[in-house]
Amino acid sequence: MKAPTETQIRAMTPEGRMTVRSRAAKLDTDVGRATVALIDGLGLPLSSGGMSLDDPVYREMQEIVWSARARQAALEAVANGQPALAGVDPILQEVMGSRYGRTAQGTMNAGSLVAEVMRHAGYEKDGEGPLPATCIARTAAMWKPTKALR
Repeated sequence: MKAPTETQIRAMTPEGRMTVRSRAAKLDTDVGRATVALIDGLGLPLSSGGMSLDDPVYREMQEIVWSARARQAALEAVANGQPALAGVDPILQEVMGSRYGRTAQGTMNAGSLVAEVMRHAGYEKDGEGPLPATCIARTAAMWKPTKALR
């Protein structure tokens, strides 16, 4: 396998990039690793309708949201009467930079991941609320402890 150039990667459809990346990731070669690094480094979408579950950006977001730091920030935001995402959105911005945003349903995926964390922590959805102006997402789910935690 010959490594694609940046120009070739940019010219591909998002789905084409995902196919090339997936094939390259299965290779245990320098060319495979270089191809994955090039595609990930460009930060281009790997699907047209948003992120797939194996999109590197989605996986990075998932790791961040489930980190102890982000889980604590989500719980603190809820304790302060804000959506849990209000605590996590700034961490995503800090760690991911321009890879986190509204494109490719990034903020929607962040909200879904935070929802998983909150349900796991014993909370249930309690409407929607606005996020601070410093957040990229604009609204998110509000949370309250389930009856078992009250």
